[in-house]
Amino acid sequence: MRILSILFASTLLVTGCGSSPSQTTTTAGTIPDCSRIERVATAEKSLEMPCLDGSEIINFHAIRGPIVVNVWGSWCTGCREEMPFLIDLYATDAFKNGQVNLLGVDVQEKDLLSGPSFVKSHGMTWPHLIDAEDKGKFLFGPGVPVTWFIDKDGKVVDTRIGSYNTKQQLFDQTEKAFGIKL
Repeated sequence: MRILSILFASTLLVTGCGSSPSQTTTTAGTIPDCSRIERVATAEKSLEMPCLDGSEIINFHAIRGPIVVNVWGSWCTGCREEMPFLIDLYATDAFKNGQVNLLGVDVQEKDLLSGPSFVKSHGMTWPHLIDAEDKGKFLFGPGVPVTWFIDKDGKVVDTRIGSYNTKQQLFDQTEKAFGIKL
């Protein structure tokens, strides 16, 4: 509970105590909220993580897609290198119109301000969770980046361990996972 209080207080400092805009109105330099993330009311397992903007806590196992989940850290070289590809992916019509969603999971930060600062400075305008207590390590694995593709039923239909070397790799895997054209 203490970590959540610290996270909330840190988020208020970073965001200036204002309300967070939704996915459709989020711009670079803000911390997006998690309101557009589809989920079921109850799930068999529980892995609760706060939204990076501090607005709510989400059970990762309740998330439903189609959604691309990218696990990253601001300190991670591969994460930094692939971030422009994710920004381009999120700018496609499939993501703009809600056909597919994107969610980031920030992990293993040295402090609670590193993740929000990275999101703002890199123009990552999609929602993010923070795994400040490293609860997801058993699920995501010990390294980042990791990208998951989750279908409408909550099933992981594809994964990638390690960074994308090209935008086309990410786009091709997304198209294949969800049977869409970007």
